[in-house]
Amino acid sequence: MKKAEKITLYISAAGIMTYIIRSMVNAFMDGFRSPLPDYFGLAYITPFGVILLLSIFCQIAVLMINVFRKRKLKGKKEVSGLYRISFYCSFIPFLLLLGYCIYCSEYGFRFLWGVYYGWSGFSGAFVIMGLIFCIIPVFPFCIFWQVFYITKWIIGRKKAKAAASAELS
Repeated sequence: MKKAEKITLYISAAGIMTYIIRSMVNAFMDGFRSPLPDYFGLAYITPFGVILLLSIFCQIAVLMINVFRKRKLKGKKEVSGLYRISFYCSFIPFLLLLGYCIYCSEYGFRFLWGVYYGWSGFSGAFVIMGLIFCIIPVFPFCIFWQVFYITKWIIGRKKAKAAASAELS
């Protein structure tokens, strides 16, 4: 692991610890009136939640770059079958959201003091559950993985074409 990658991992670990400490301070200042996990959930909507999300993205990116570098040094392909399967699995939360919205359009979506059916139930469920999937970083992780996979796939194809044209020359 390179020195810059180690520094990035340490900084992102400090960001995660900052989030945890801030949540614990909030719980302490509130006198532990709620269960402790509730305080961790409330901090998602603060700037500390953004720090947590960026720190987790940085750690995942550094660890994935490390894995790809090791694969490259061993002479393996950039993208293997397991990466392809994980790419397809990253679409599952989007399909679940779509299925839930279709269910809500048929059987109703309860929000605040009303029940919504049809298009208003579908759109209400889509917006509210989409926001929840963004606050709990499901969609950002999936989109991050999809973009990362596609870029690695394109780079791998370009390298394969360059190697094939070099062999023909």
